[in-house]
Amino acid sequence: MVNGPQASDGVRGDAFARDGAPWRLAATLARLAVPVSCPGCGLPDARLCQTCAAPWWEQPVRVEGLAPRLDIADRAALPVWSIAPLDGPTGGTIAAWKDGSRRDLDGWLASAMRRAAAEVATTLLAHGAYSLAVVPAPARRASTRRRGADLPRALARGTALGCDDAGMRATCEAVLRIGAGESRGRSARGRWREGARSISCTSAPSAPVLLIDDVLTTGATIAGCVEALERAGATVVGALTATFVDTGRARARAGLP
Repeated sequence: MVNGPQASDGVRGDAFARDGAPWRLAATLARLAVPVSCPGCGLPDARLCQTCAAPWWEQPVRVEGLAPRLDIADRAALPVWSIAPLDGPTGGTIAAWKDGSRRDLDGWLASAMRRAAAEVATTLLAHGAYSLAVVPAPARRASTRRRGADLPRALARGTALGCDDAGMRATCEAVLRIGAGESRGRSARGRWREGARSISCTSAPSAPVLLIDDVLTTGATIAGCVEALERAGATVVGALTATFVDTGRARARAGLP
């Protein structure tokens, strides 16, 4: 591993391991107070059982073809990688992480993004990209307060570490902001309009951008992020998401088109 820069907000790889006696004691006491069960299948006393964890160990796949809002005339499709389809145990895991107060899953999902990012970075390195600004999609302040964490930023931190593992210089740069509003429950066109209108970039990233988000559905959020970043003068080389809504057209991991 090349010891390049860590994420710009100071997160180190061992922050996700959470080893040591203090953490183990705290985790034990927390399980006694609030029993933990696997969010994928309900197995008691398991943060994530082996069966439900298995999809997160797979290599990322190319999924931009699933996102109609990324299909822009006279423009090459933005490469988008993702780890697992949003269904079954994977869907349960994401739901528990986002809306079930399962902060014990933060480190697990960051580690999954770290593994996937190392694969993506290897592909980008082969095409001449030697440094990246890892930029999380913006989370609304109300969502961050409710959940107790900025979830896209947590994924971006893991991603930056994975790029570093592959020998690529990477920093986590949270330069995107989003205004008031809510995307859930809107139509695909409504989400696209909301994203294009409300996302802004506070400063130009220091390197070509790899965008990070939790779920790819129509691609509206990623499209809005790309538009805001390009207005600020940035170049977006790809995106990586934890999960995707599978319409049967995802394809195996491949190089850049």
